[in-house]
Amino acid sequence: MHDMHVDLSPHLNQIRDCGMRRLLVLSGGAAWQRMQIESLIAQSEGDWLWVSETEPDIQGVQYQKPSGIHRLLGTALRHAVIDVNSGFHAEAFAVVSGLLAAGSLLVLQVPEWDGWSSLPDEDSLRWSDCSESVATPHFIERFRRCCREDADVMLWRQSEAFTPSLLPSVNRWIAPDGLPTPDQRELLSQLLRAEKGNYVLLADRGRGKSAVAGMLAERWAGQGECWLTAPAKVSVETLLEWGQGKVHFFSPDALLERCGQTPPKGVDWLIIDEAAAIPAPLLYRLASLFPRVLFTTTVQGYEGSGRGFLLKFCANLSDLHLLHLRQPIRWAQGDPLERFTRRFLLMDAEDSLSSTSSRSYRIDSLSRQQLVENEALLEQFYGLLTSAHYRTSPLDLRRLLDAPGMAFSVAKEARGGIAAALWLVDEGGLSPELARDVWAGRRRPRGNLIAQSLAAHGSEYQAARLCSARVTRIAVLPPLRRQGIAKALIEGAIADARGRGLDYLSVSFGYTEPLWAFWQACGFELVHMGSHPEASSGCCAAMAIVPFTPEAHALARRAKRQFLLSQLTQCSGLRHIGAVAPSPLDDDDWRELAGFAFAHRSVRGAQVALYRLLRHREAECPSLRQLLDNRQNEQQIIERLALSGRKALIQRWRDEVANALVAIDAECCRVWQAWATGQTALAR
Repeated sequence: MHDMHVDLSPHLNQIRDCGMRRLLVLSGGAAWQRMQIESLIAQSEGDWLWVSETEPDIQGVQYQKPSGIHRLLGTALRHAVIDVNSGFHAEAFAVVSGLLAAGSLLVLQVPEWDGWSSLPDEDSLRWSDCSESVATPHFIERFRRCCREDADVMLWRQSEAFTPSLLPSVNRWIAPDGLPTPDQRELLSQLLRAEKGNYVLLADRGRGKSAVAGMLAERWAGQGECWLTAPAKVSVETLLEWGQGKVHFFSPDALLERCGQTPPKGVDWLIIDEAAAIPAPLLYRLASLFPRVLFTTTVQGYEGSGRGFLLKFCANLSDLHLLHLRQPIRWAQGDPLERFTRRFLLMDAEDSLSSTSSRSYRIDSLSRQQLVENEALLEQFYGLLTSAHYRTSPLDLRRLLDAPGMAFSVAKEARGGIAAALWLVDEGGLSPELARDVWAGRRRPRGNLIAQSLAAHGSEYQAARLCSARVTRIAVLPPLRRQGIAKALIEGAIADARGRGLDYLSVSFGYTEPLWAFWQACGFELVHMGSHPEASSGCCAAMAIVPFTPEAHALARRAKRQFLLSQLTQCSGLRHIGAVAPSPLDDDDWRELAGFAFAHRSVRGAQVALYRLLRHREAECPSLRQLLDNRQNEQQIIERLALSGRKALIQRWRDEVANALVAIDAECCRVWQAWATGQTALAR
C-alpha cells in the first residue's frame, strides 16, 4: 500500500512558470483520494473547483454538479477536481479542461484502475436508454489507453509507488498583459472598419474570443452602441469585463421580443456569444435586424461543433466573413491538458475526413468492435457525424461506444475512406402492460423515442409493442451530397431491418420540405407532426416510418388517419369535424376518451376523439368547448373560470369528459375506464 504524501510542488511550480496545465489521475479508494487532494490543496493556492454529484466536506473548494457545469462557461479558474468514481460525465470533463487557466492541475478521481471498466457507470443513465446503469468498457478503456500513451499524464495509483516526471524542457511563459495579442489586434482592426455584414469568429477555447468581442464593444462606444446576447449571462462575464460597461446584454428571447416591439435604432453591432448553442431560426431572425453581427462560437465545445455550425448555419448567411483565433492566451502553446482532451474526446475528428470526390463507393455494415479497434475508422465515422450535426457532443461519443442496441453502416469509397455514415438504434418491444401504461401517460421508460411518441401523443397504444429501428444520425461528405449515397444507405438499412424481422424503420426530423422529400423518396410515410417548433431546430418535429409487417402497415394507416384528422381539427375546429368523423363513438373513440378522462392522456393526443365527443348533445363540457370550439387559450379559460392554474383546468376538462361518457353510455364507460386504468386485461 502506497499512501504516503508526495510533494508535487516542483510540478506545480513548473506548470505555473511555463504556462501549462496537466492531468493528474487518482486511482484508489475514496479515503485515500481525499487525503491526497487535501494535501494538494494545501500545497497550491487556487479556486479548486470540485465537480461531483455530491458536495464534498472540504474547506476551500468551489462546488458544482456535472449537470450544471455549463453555467461556468466563459470563466477562468485555477485547479479543479472531477469525481468520476460513480460515473464519467464527459461533457463536464471537456468544459473544465477549457476553463482552467495556466498553471492548473485537473485532478480526476477514478476507481481502482484494473477493475474500472467492468463497473456500472451511473452517467450511462443519461444516454444509454437503459433503466439501470451499465458498464462502459469501451469508453473507459479508451481513457486508460490515452493515459498510457501520453507521458505528460500523471497516473497515481494507490497500489503503486508514484514518481511523476516533470515536463520536458519548456520555455518560460509570458502571461498576457491585458493588451490585445497580434491575432486579436488584426481582428479588431477588421471589425472596427466594418461597414456592415455578418462576422463569424471561430476558435478553440482559451483563444480570447470573448476578449475580442469585449474590446470591440469598448472601442466602438465612441461611434455607436453594441448589444450582446448569449445562451446564459454567466458565460459572458469575461466579455462584459472587457466591454467596460459599453455593451448591453439581453437573453435571446428577450432581445427578439424587444426588437419585435421596437426595431433597434442606433445599434451598430449585435454580438452573439456561443452562437452554436442558440437555435438557427432565432439566429437568422436576429441577424436580419442589425447592420453588423458578430457570432462567436467554439470549434468543439460543450454544446457541439462550431465547424458543423458553419456548415449548417453559415451556409445560408449572407455577407459572411469568417474570422479565426488560433494562438492560445489562457495557457501556452502545446498545453498537455488540451492535447489530451482533444485526443480522448475526438475533438479533431473532422480533420480526418476524406477530401475525395470519387463517386465509386460500397455500402458496408460496421460493428462496434471495428470502431473500437480501429482509431482511424472511429475518427472518420465520428468526424463525419460531427461535421453534419453541429450539436454532436461528447455524450454522443459515449453512446456510440457503449450504448446497447446500436447499429452502424457506412458508404466507403474505393480507397477505404468513409463517404457517408448511418447510425441506427433499436426501439420498441415493450410488454403489452407497459405499452398500455405509456399510452395512458402513467409511465415513460427511457428511450424508444418514436414508439413512445406514437403511443403517448398519437392514438397508437400498440406502437411501443412492435419492434423497430430508428435512424438517429445520417451524414454524407459535403462534396458527395445529392448523389444518392444517403438514399443507398437507407435502402441498405431497410433491407437489413426486414431481414432481422423488425416491424418497421423510423426517423424523427425537423420538418422542412426538402427533408421530407428525401425521406418520402426513401419510402417513409409521415405519421406524426409536433404542433410547435422545437428550440433546437426551429422546425416542428416530424415522425415517419417504413412499415414491413401487417401490424406495422395497420399502425401506419391508423396513425396517418389520426394525423390528418388532427391537422384538420387544428385548422378548422368543430366547423368541419362532422364531415370526417362518423357518429356514434367507435372503440377507438372510447379508448381515447377513457384515456383522457381516467388516465393521463393529453388534450393533443386525444383531440380528434374529443372533437367527436363534442358533437353529442349529452356532452356539455363547457370549459372544454371554450378551448376546442371557441379557440380560447388556456390562460383565458383559467381566468374566466377563476381556477388556481393549469393543473386545475386540465382536471376540470377530465371531469367534464368523464361525465359526458357516463351520460352517453354508463356501462360502456365503466368497461373502458377499467381498461384505461389497467384494471382489466388487454382485450380491447
